[in-house]
Amino acid sequence: MVTLFADAGMDPKRDIAGIVLNRWGHAYCNAGPGFYTPKDGKPTPSDLLRTPLGNLTFGHSELNGNQHWTIAAEEGHRAAQQVVAMLT
Repeated sequence: MVTLFADAGMDPKRDIAGIVLNRWGHAYCNAGPGFYTPKDGKPTPSDLLRTPLGNLTFGHSELNGNQHWTIAAEEGHRAAQQVVAMLT
């Protein structure tokens, strides 16, 4: 922080009362070959996980292979839409 803000007059002893670090932990899917791309004409595991199982749906950024908020939000929206379709 000093490196970034020293030129603006930042003094950590004066300006920082405390630092709180929040970490959003999550499981990581280390997908093997065939998880994201079809193999032998069969659906991929990620495609199967996008298919509702009874009244259960899955939404997770790992289903796309990109771990970031946008993909997680898109997968969550898709899963929510699947639930809405079940209710109507």
